Amino acid sequence: MLGSLASCTPVVRYTDELVDSRFGRSLFTRLPATIGATAGFAIGLPFDVLALPVSVPVYVTQPSETRDPLSVFLFPSFVLWKAGALLGTPFDLVELALWRSWHAPAPRTQEEWEAIEREWDAKEYTEYPVTPIWPAPIAPTTTDNPGSAPR
Repeated sequence: MLGSLASCTPVVRYTDELVDSRFGRSLFTRLPATIGATAGFAIGLPFDVLALPVSVPVYVTQPSETRDPLSVFLFPSFVLWKAGALLGTPFDLVELALWRSWHAPAPRTQEEWEAIEREWDAKEYTEYPVTPIWPAPIAPTTTDNPGSAPR
C-alpha cells in the first residue's frame, strides 16, 4: 500500500513544471495548467471544510515535529489543485511535439549556475540524517596474537 503512494511524487513534480516558466514551458501550456490548478484548488475548499471532522484527529495524532497543517487541512484542495494542473498536459504534449523537441534548451549562464548553487546551499536537510558511505568504514580486526590472521 505505501509503495503505491510513492508513485504520486512524479505527478506532483510534473504539475509543478507545467505551471512554472523555469522549466521551459511557454504560456501556451502554462495558462491552461494554471487555470486548471486554480479552479481545482477553489473547488476543493468546500471539501476541506467538510473533511474537518476527519482532518483534526489526523493532525493531532501526527508527531509534532513532522505535522504540517497545510497538507492535512487542505488535502482535498491540494489533490484537486494538482489534478486541475493536469489540464495543461495536452497542451504540453503539443508544445513538446511542435517546439521543445526541435529546439535545444538555452545554455545556462554563469549567474544562473551560481544562483542554483546558492539555492542548494541554502536548503537545510534536517529531516533525513546523512550517513557517509565513502570512504567505507574500516572493519575492526580482532586477533589473539599479533602474528595470527584475522578471524
